[in-house]
Amino acid sequence: MNPVAFLRNKNKISVMTKNVFLLIFTIFLSLQGHAQQVINFDIKNYTNDTLILGNYFGEKTLVKDTLYAKGIGKFQFTLKDSLPQGVYLVLLKPNNDFFQMIANGKDKVIDISIDSKVLDEVDAKGSPENSAFYDYMKYLKKIRPLADTLKARMDRAKEAKKDFSEEEKELADLDKNVQKEQRDIMARFPGSVLHLMLNANIEPIIPDFEGSDEEKQRLRYYFYKNRYFDNVDFNHPAILRTPFLYQKVNYYLNKLTPQSPDSIIISVDYVLKKVEHNPEMYRYFLADFLNKYAQLKIVGHDALYVHLVDKYYTKGKAHWVDDETLEKMKENANDLRPILIGKKMPDFITYKEDKTPVKLYNIQSPYTIVFFWAPDCGHCKKITPNVVDFYKKYKDKGVKLLAVCTKSGDKYGTCWPAIKEKGMEDFINTGDEYRRYDAIFKIKTTPKVFILDKDKKILLKDIPAEDIEKIFEEVMKVEEMRKSEKQ
Repeated sequence: MNPVAFLRNKNKISVMTKNVFLLIFTIFLSLQGHAQQVINFDIKNYTNDTLILGNYFGEKTLVKDTLYAKGIGKFQFTLKDSLPQGVYLVLLKPNNDFFQMIANGKDKVIDISIDSKVLDEVDAKGSPENSAFYDYMKYLKKIRPLADTLKARMDRAKEAKKDFSEEEKELADLDKNVQKEQRDIMARFPGSVLHLMLNANIEPIIPDFEGSDEEKQRLRYYFYKNRYFDNVDFNHPAILRTPFLYQKVNYYLNKLTPQSPDSIIISVDYVLKKVEHNPEMYRYFLADFLNKYAQLKIVGHDALYVHLVDKYYTKGKAHWVDDETLEKMKENANDLRPILIGKKMPDFITYKEDKTPVKLYNIQSPYTIVFFWAPDCGHCKKITPNVVDFYKKYKDKGVKLLAVCTKSGDKYGTCWPAIKEKGMEDFINTGDEYRRYDAIFKIKTTPKVFILDKDKKILLKDIPAEDIEKIFEEVMKVEEMRKSEKQ
């Protein structure tokens, strides 16, 4: 071969070899950058061939994967990348006993050992954060009996009216030790999932306030409520996959918030403002609130549904909702809006059997009960005697009761015989063959009871008719208090 041609071909081979090497090296680096995660489980005294890996997600726990044994008590979970950050559950069959583990998005190979008979003692290798988590759980297990013993001694001392200051001091010292342990762990793992969990459950320290007992209690309540979420990092990527978040939000809405629609609306907006920079959590809670308040199981909660639709969904703040669903939500909100508690009920006309029109606003009374019913409504049949008894007791006190039969069309004629059958003759009995009030507001179910004041403002609605007398008495007390406060 020509020496020059040989050298030329040799150079070509060298270049090709170099390029192949660079390609392999690049692929290797790429794979290193996206290394798979491997979690090995070694579970003693566990002969079942199935293991379930799940995770917390708000109120729910979701199944992530089902693992099958590679040997007795030996299981392996592999993932191309890493588990999303959060707290995961490892569920043992068939009794659904479980233990927890932390996924932090960093640990690539984790070896977890446990005895199925002692699930609160776990060992982890390859994950310092999980090791610290399990050590902390062992620490709590060790001191819990001491705390329980001290509390029991304090309770006995209180009952016997004896001094328990020594037990109180020991309990306070135990609490300080736990707090120190928490601080040490958080200092070792800043920004971690473990740090997130420990920090979020540290209660705000309420200062001593001056004033009367009532004033101090009021100030303590507002301080605690205002600082309740101070230690919760709502922007942490693991926050939605923790066991505490949903319970904490739920406690804020149901225990720390007065259960009037206006107060709950303020708190719901406050929570959504807190989570708005975490898209996953914002979407979860907005949808959760809407579904919860759409069920209308609690009197007045329809106002929350209308508020969420108006402020968030119709304003483009829920981009994941398709147009058809959004239109249905708007329609539902529009149907509910005219008959929310606190609003004046829209004026409407219905007709007596002889076609005499009855206009709601022409009924002069300190309280007007509007009762929508149907002759073939089973629940109406059950509760009508309670409404009849109630009216007999209160009609001489100025209460008026407008009954509206909701049947229309060819069923309209069934209203009038049913009035006599149910003993409703004393009511202002009406109906509308064409249900023209549907153009103003919708009555989708019966029975439906409204309590209106003299100005036809809706004081209460959707109340259980079997309790109408007791509820009406409470309504009158509240109204009397409001009148006296104005004076």
